[in-house]
Amino acid sequence: MAFTKEVSLKGDTQKYQLNPNLKLYTLSDLGFTKTRNGNFEYKRSLDPNSPYLKKSIKLKVMINADLKTFKMAVVDGSELKELDIFTTAKYEVEREQFDFIMNNFILRNVFIKI
Repeated sequence: MAFTKEVSLKGDTQKYQLNPNLKLYTLSDLGFTKTRNGNFEYKRSLDPNSPYLKKSIKLKVMINADLKTFKMAVVDGSELKELDIFTTAKYEVEREQFDFIMNNFILRNVFIKI
């Protein structure tokens, strides 16, 4: 998956893009870690009952070092398969957790909805 200016997750009708007012310190405050390439990575479980990343569905966000492009996906425990949590009732809890995380990102000026 390549870095882009706007992202829509599999099955979701909402599109997101980076907020032009994004600051580096905000990323570290929210739990992003810096990779060897200088990019910023966020990886969290979407299961509120199990914080263990190995088995649960995860939200993965990678922001390029220039803070202009990013990529985002909801993946399974192996991180190899992108999942659609938006079109079935099976993932209602994960969808609620995703909405909570994204609303926090929007409030902290990381993303904007388009």
